[in-house]
Amino acid sequence: MTVGPSLFLAAFLAAFLAVLLAVAAAGDARAKLRVGYHPVAKVNSPTALVAAPGHRKMVFVTERTGRIRMIRQGRVLPRPFLDISHLVSSLKIEQGLLGLAFPPDYQKTGHFFVDYTDRKGGVRIDQFTRSRKEPLYAPVGSRRPVLRIPRVSERGNHNGGELRFLGRLLYIAVGDGNDPGDSLNLAQNPESLRGKILRIDPRADQTTGRTYRIPATNPFVGRPGRDEVFAYGLRNPHSFSFYRPPGGELEMAIADVGQQRYEEINYLPFRLAWGANFGWKLYEGVSPYDCGRELCPAGLPVTAFPDVVWPVLTYSHDVGCAVIGGPVVDDPALTTIRGRMIYGDFCANRVRTALPDSGWITDDRRLGPPMPPGRGKQPALNGMGEDVWGRVYLFSNFGNVYRLEQKAVPDKRSSAKKKQSHEKAGNIQ
Repeated sequence: MTVGPSLFLAAFLAAFLAVLLAVAAAGDARAKLRVGYHPVAKVNSPTALVAAPGHRKMVFVTERTGRIRMIRQGRVLPRPFLDISHLVSSLKIEQGLLGLAFPPDYQKTGHFFVDYTDRKGGVRIDQFTRSRKEPLYAPVGSRRPVLRIPRVSERGNHNGGELRFLGRLLYIAVGDGNDPGDSLNLAQNPESLRGKILRIDPRADQTTGRTYRIPATNPFVGRPGRDEVFAYGLRNPHSFSFYRPPGGELEMAIADVGQQRYEEINYLPFRLAWGANFGWKLYEGVSPYDCGRELCPAGLPVTAFPDVVWPVLTYSHDVGCAVIGGPVVDDPALTTIRGRMIYGDFCANRVRTALPDSGWITDDRRLGPPMPPGRGKQPALNGMGEDVWGRVYLFSNFGNVYRLEQKAVPDKRSSAKKKQSHEKAGNIQ
């Protein structure tokens, strides 16, 4: 059998194409996967970014001055979801509308919850309800007060602000309320709601008329201490999150902003966070806190609950000033950092990831390229959040919102080796 010229040419072209595809595949194999920051939108001084059940193409962002904005497919909708600017005090950078959480039954009830500092400087948790006729709008008149924690003093700040639901229970981060030094020892005082993670059922109790309910399993129920307290000994817990690794038990991460020396992240099994004392102000990071007479006129607190849960990660103020904690990454598209905890710092352009490992973390390293700067060449990272797909967003105090994306980039070392081999073979084109 003889092969005609056309068949021979087709076979030759097929073989040549196969070689090209093989070379391209080898090039892809040499490419590196790198995580970068994709610009999404810009809002006014964002403080929290969350997803809501039923809104798969949208995220909700709180602005410090008192508005909740909606970002849908990269566009900020012109009308705020909620505007409570007249209720909010935002004179200090740690004040304002700080937290937002949607319960699992949001699609049915339309209820959601916010954390903000009111005009008197106190911390408020309020419930609002979206409009039935306009589901992308919540009227101010739907407000139902749930919880208020009074201001500590005129120098008070440290308000925490993070809200998260776990099941039907609402977890609330509250700072010690006094800057500096927690002079009233509130974080170590179980009778105070300051310097704590609180846990409540935010539904009104029709029997007692109370604006929220106390879970019977809270650690201080039936013993000295406020029944709302879930964990204590925190200075200014900027953020916290929950994570359940595949086949593992539920875990909790808490980023606590330090005083003068250290920033810290606590990461531990959820069952060990129940009733835990995270050490402030007995300790800052892992070091005994030296507050002196000015900040501790009454000396350090004497506590009947001396066991302290130590942070798994600390760093000094030589490299930052305020830790910004993030979630454990669960975005399937971020293959290089999936399953890793992400965190950063407000003052330093440092975004890093670390690997959770049975209540500890290892392999702490830079994420990659620095976060794009805002004014003054600093990004002023102010928080992180996720959408319903698990995609991770970072946002700046200057208003920029970014989504983490992973892309393949050429390996420069491999390209250089390839060029050298071509030069030796005389194949320079």
